[in-house]
Amino acid sequence: MQPDRCCPRCGQMIPWGCQGCPLCAARGSYLWSVGRDALLAIVSITLVFLFVFTGIVVGRYHRLEKRLAQDWYDRGQQALKARQAPVALADFRNALAYSRDNPIFQLRLAQALAATGRVPEARTYLLSVRERDPGNGPVNLELARLAAIEHSIPDAVQYYHNAVYCEWEGDAAVQRRAVRLELVKFLLDADQKAAARAELIGVAGNLPPDAPMHIEVGSLLVSAGAYDDALTLFRQALAAQPRSPMALAGVGACYYYTGRYALAEPYLNRALRLNPKLTETGAMRDTVRAVMELDPFARWLDEQQREQRARRDFELAMTRLQSCAGQRGVDLQSEGNDPLLSLYAQATALEATTPRRAFGASSESVSRTMDLVFDIEKQTSQACGEPQGLDLALLLIAREQEGGRP
Repeated sequence: MQPDRCCPRCGQMIPWGCQGCPLCAARGSYLWSVGRDALLAIVSITLVFLFVFTGIVVGRYHRLEKRLAQDWYDRGQQALKARQAPVALADFRNALAYSRDNPIFQLRLAQALAATGRVPEARTYLLSVRERDPGNGPVNLELARLAAIEHSIPDAVQYYHNAVYCEWEGDAAVQRRAVRLELVKFLLDADQKAAARAELIGVAGNLPPDAPMHIEVGSLLVSAGAYDDALTLFRQALAAQPRSPMALAGVGACYYYTGRYALAEPYLNRALRLNPKLTETGAMRDTVRAVMELDPFARWLDEQQREQRARRDFELAMTRLQSCAGQRGVDLQSEGNDPLLSLYAQATALEATTPRRAFGASSESVSRTMDLVFDIEKQTSQACGEPQGLDLALLLIAREQEGGRP
C-alpha cells in the first residue's frame, strides 16, 4: 500500500492505497468523453456536408444531361422539319444518349429512321415504346404509317384503329378525327372504298358545326362513292356559308356523279363564278353542258332535234373509233377479230343503208343509231382509256341509259 502523497499534476493529496490521483483520473475521463463527442459531431457534420455537396454535383450533372438532351432533340426537330432526315437521325441518337428511356425521343428517332427508309429499325423502337405504354396514341399512329409504307393493309388498319381509341394530349376528339381521316385517305389510296365509306359515315355522324370540316369530309365521301351522304354534308356547309365555292362545287359534283346533270349545272356555274380557278369543277361543268347538248333522249326535243343530235353523236363516235384504231395500230379496212373492226363494219353498213335525211328520223332509228354510238364509246373506252370532252359526254349518256352512274 502506498502512503498518502501529493499528485505531481494537480498538487492534491492522493489517498492512501490509490495508485493514481482520483481527481486527475476524473478529469481525464471527462475530457475524453468531451473529445469523443466533439469528434463524432465533426465527423457527422463532414458527412452531411459531403452528402449535400454530392447531391448538388449530381443534380447539376443531371440538369446538364437534361439540357444537352433537350438541345439535341430541338436540333433534331428542326432537321426533321427541314426534311434533313439523316441529320435528324444523328441528333435524336445524341439526345437519347443523355435520356435513354424518353418515349418522345424514341418516337422522333423512329420517325427519322422511317424517313431514311429504315422501316424495320423504326418499328423496333416503336414496338419497344408501345410495350411499355400500349395506349400511346402517337406511337400507334406511327406504327400504322409504317404498315402503310409497306402496303400492309390489315396491320395499318389495326394500328390506326388503336390510335383512334388511345390517349392523346390536348383535344382528344380533334386528334382522333384526324387519325380517322388519315385512315380514310389510306384506304382510298389502297382502293378500299367500301371500308373508307364505313369509316367516313362514322366520322360524319360526329362532326362539329364547322363548314370547312363538312366540306373536307364531304369531298372524301365523294371519292368513296357515297354521293348521297356527301350531298347532305355539302348542303349543311352551304347553310353556314352560302357563298362557299367548295360547298357549291361539292353539291354540283354529287348531282353530276348521280347523273342529275340539270341539277348539277347551276351549282357548278355558281362555284366557278366565285372561283374560276376550280379546274376540275370547270371540266365537270363543260361535260354537263356537253351531255345536255348531245343527249337525243331529252324529253323536250322534237323529232328533228333528235335526228340532228343522233347524227352528230354518230359522227363523233366514228371519229373516236378511227382515233382509237390508229392509237392501237388497227387497220379498219382489214379483216380480223378485233372488236373495233366489227364496230366499224356495223357503222359503215348503217351509213350505207340509211339515207342522210332519214338518219335517225324516227324513234326506232334514233335508238338503233345511239345503240351503235354507245357500243363504240364503251368499247373504245376499254381499248384506249377513258375519253375526254364530247366523247366522255357520250359515254356518260350511255351509262345513264343503262341505269349506271358516271
